[in-house]
Amino acid sequence: MSRPANSCSPALAGDPMPKLLIIQAAAYRSREDKRPLRIRKRRLVGAVLPYLAALAPSDWEVSVLDDEIDEPDYNVAADVVAITMRTVTSLRAYEVADRFRARGLIVLLGGPHATFHSDEMAEHADAVCVGEGEDIFPRMLEDAAAGRLEKFYRRDTVASMKGIPTPRWDLLNPKHYVFYKPFVIQQSRGCPYSCDFCAERRLNGDFGYRDRPAEEVVEEIKRCGGRHVFFAASQFVGHKPRTMELLEALIPLRIRWSALFSPRFVLDAKFLDLAKRSGLLHINMGIESISQDTLQSMHKGFNKSNSYDDMIRNLNERNISYSFNFVLGSDGDDDSVFAATLEFLQRHNVPAAYFNVMVPLRGTPLYDRMKQEGRIIDEANMERWAGVKCHFLPTRMTGDELVTQVKMMQRSFYSLPSILRRLRLPRTQADLASWSINLSQRRVALNSDTMNEFSEY
Repeated sequence: MSRPANSCSPALAGDPMPKLLIIQAAAYRSREDKRPLRIRKRRLVGAVLPYLAALAPSDWEVSVLDDEIDEPDYNVAADVVAITMRTVTSLRAYEVADRFRARGLIVLLGGPHATFHSDEMAEHADAVCVGEGEDIFPRMLEDAAAGRLEKFYRRDTVASMKGIPTPRWDLLNPKHYVFYKPFVIQQSRGCPYSCDFCAERRLNGDFGYRDRPAEEVVEEIKRCGGRHVFFAASQFVGHKPRTMELLEALIPLRIRWSALFSPRFVLDAKFLDLAKRSGLLHINMGIESISQDTLQSMHKGFNKSNSYDDMIRNLNERNISYSFNFVLGSDGDDDSVFAATLEFLQRHNVPAAYFNVMVPLRGTPLYDRMKQEGRIIDEANMERWAGVKCHFLPTRMTGDELVTQVKMMQRSFYSLPSILRRLRLPRTQADLASWSINLSQRRVALNSDTMNEFSEY
């Protein structure tokens, strides 16, 4: 929905405390069912809404809304509505934005979707934030209040990870979270690797890996008041010495924490022992494939498939819960990969796994190659809808076969007999973490047409 420039809301300078509503958009259930995909409670206290709220100028009255839990009140008393979105939530975000704009409210849009779709977003917004929000989002609000709002605000410089504000957790409704609710903490941003299929670097401005000062991370953990933490980073260990400095600083806090990091650090006994002493509860690792040839084709040769046995043994000896991410459908995969991967997981009693169909995302070498080869299917709808989808033409099977096999893997791995065979009765927090993931992912597996791997998070 477009709106003429002269119909934009007037300046808010006369308002002693302008009102801002920040919304995190939900996804639609499916192409056929355009109702927002809703959940009753979240399993993580996310960082997006409270962090955006913390970026707002102090003279603004701020409220937040999680669209996956609550329907927006379109008659709410607000001057500006800011909506953050990913590609899978973009169409729902546009619906919400259009309804608020129809009332004459100023609507600001941003989030990862803006990196490659800013012009599309501009059709539904008074202004669009492209890139990291530090400095940019506060300036957008100041310009909105002064009546000088521009259409695009782009960040082309790296955002400092030093001195960032503490999230406004006080704005969240505690009833929206399960009893066991890890707080998401920003420990770093970006990724030091350049995997063939991953757009993470581009989504963060391709500024490389940046981590926060250890003392600031520790202080934020103290302020959140939680005893469980999930570090929000695609790669927890970018600069190993700095990460080990953080781990030393975590020990006195006596927290339990989870994160995503490269499997190669699990082979480092000194690092893993320190991580365990600091409270490590669960690791998620992108091992992607059990085939070294496939890993090489993904530009992920630093993963060594012949080291997986040692890696699993190191984790089991320390009673650390863990999960593996797999990407299926690369040009080296044939229909034997599905049974072989499941056999590997069952043989090692791997506690949890996530099965992903490869996606040729914009900003990746995989996208460039498949675009040139004419192998991308329905690019306009890529990642727009929840559920297991295939957006390219595989070489050794059809897209439908790939999707069917991945769904079967999910259901087989998270069947009750499989769960009972792989997991022991819970005796420790690590055991409980593994059981929690399995029960959550069993629900995803049984609803794979409408839910993604991390739908409840």
